[in-house]
Amino acid sequence: MPKLRIYIFLSSWFRQRQFLFSIFSAWKRRRTPLKMVKIMKSGKVVLVLSGRYAGRKAIVMRTFDDGTTDKQYGHAMVAGIDRYPRKVHKRMGKGKLHKRSKIKPFVKVLNYNHLMPTRYTVPELQLDKVAPKDLKDPMKRKKARFQIRVKFEERYKSGKNKWFFQKLRF
Repeated sequence: MPKLRIYIFLSSWFRQRQFLFSIFSAWKRRRTPLKMVKIMKSGKVVLVLSGRYAGRKAIVMRTFDDGTTDKQYGHAMVAGIDRYPRKVHKRMGKGKLHKRSKIKPFVKVLNYNHLMPTRYTVPELQLDKVAPKDLKDPMKRKKARFQIRVKFEERYKSGKNKWFFQKLRF
């Protein structure tokens, strides 16, 4: 009896080994190399992990996976919320609602290491031709921030992406 058990065990072990070897050799023969899936895409909601805006939510506007001449690492241009809108309820007047619904945005170029992607995406939120080099000029940065503020407030008032406009508690 023990010999039969050993034989059955060995035969199943050899079959498993053969199966694994066939899978590995098929993978090895494949001509196209495996590609990594892009996680950071424009419209992806991310959390900023370090720096002045740590813990804030932001949206990826543009990505630079291979880096550029001045930043030779993967980075992204993000637009996020520095000051979140405050809680509102029905008893408040129009003026108070308007004041409490204000959003203070930020625009920044950040390293991928300082961003944590979430499962959420926010589509159709593009700026009018804003490049990372434009953020160095104070007037262009102010204009970009204003455009983002208008789009964020419009999105907040329409009730879309509620999670994005709530302060992250941690």
